[in-house]
Amino acid sequence: MSLLETIWFLLSIIIILIVMLVDPKNYQPSSNTSNILGSFSNSSSGQEFIYNFSTVLILVFFVLTPILSLQN
Repeated sequence: MSLLETIWFLLSIIIILIVMLVDPKNYQPSSNTSNILGSFSNSSSGQEFIYNFSTVLILVFFVLTPILSLQN
């Protein structure tokens, strides 16, 4: 297994784990929800980091896939 294949495999495992562990449900306050409860629906900085990090991992995964395909 080459280095790129190992990185690709680890990326796929990490992406799967992130998807399984992070609850992507987004609470949308309705018109009946008070302003106080609506303020809790905003994403925290930790959630934003996880979303951005997973986006970067997915992009790297999609770039590595055709590269590995062309090598074989």
